[in-house]
Amino acid sequence: MAADSEKLWDETGIEPVEIHLGKDSGYTLRAYRMSDTLPGAAEAAEKAEAAKRPDIAERPEDEDNEAPDESDFLDEELDVLDAEPEEVPVFLVRKGKLQLFRDAESLVRYVRESDDNDLAAVEEYGDLQKRLTADAVVCDEADIYELDLVTTNLRGGHESWDPELLIKAAEIGRDLGYALRNSSVIDPLSPGSPLDDIDEALRAIVDGGLRGMFAKRRLRKTGTEQAAIAWRGVIGKITESTEWHGETE
Repeated sequence: MAADSEKLWDETGIEPVEIHLGKDSGYTLRAYRMSDTLPGAAEAAEKAEAAKRPDIAERPEDEDNEAPDESDFLDEELDVLDAEPEEVPVFLVRKGKLQLFRDAESLVRYVRESDDNDLAAVEEYGDLQKRLTADAVVCDEADIYELDLVTTNLRGGHESWDPELLIKAAEIGRDLGYALRNSSVIDPLSPGSPLDDIDEALRAIVDGGLRGMFAKRRLRKTGTEQAAIAWRGVIGKITESTEWHGETE
């Protein structure tokens, strides 16, 4: 990566990423920020908690069951609103759709012209709009995600599983699930899920040692076809939540 490009990404705290989906691939931008620095953090927390509540309006009542009062949830609300800020991913997402660009020129044009996306809430976005060029859109190897290869790799059998490919897929999957607010992506990769168990085992194998040896044994008990089907579902939901820009528009 050229020095000027690296300086741009370092100073803005934003990075280009490349995502391969099916037969198509494209660029987008990602930043990590503390949740309390983004607009609407408290409102988002309240909505997340509200979604977990019983639907009072639709619950049948009888003589022995009183409808819950709002005060019953007060402590839970305070817990959510007082929760420690966390680092969260922010992408070029507009109205629940990830914006992906088949060429760097389309990405630059969009950034310069658009404030209507989630990344525009990041303080440095205005600076990026002025400075971004197509030559700067060069991704580090760590920021290239080949989701198009995941299901084929999983179906090839445990011995052919590529830890780097699958670990990176889980990374971008979790990031996109959060950024898109899409439970169909979040849930299959959540802690304790089969795909999360695979991810944890692969990380242990990469780390090596005794823990890695036990992880290999656990992976052999994992059904390759079931893992491939689960990942195909996740990738399908990401694809459905993607809006493409660029050469073939």
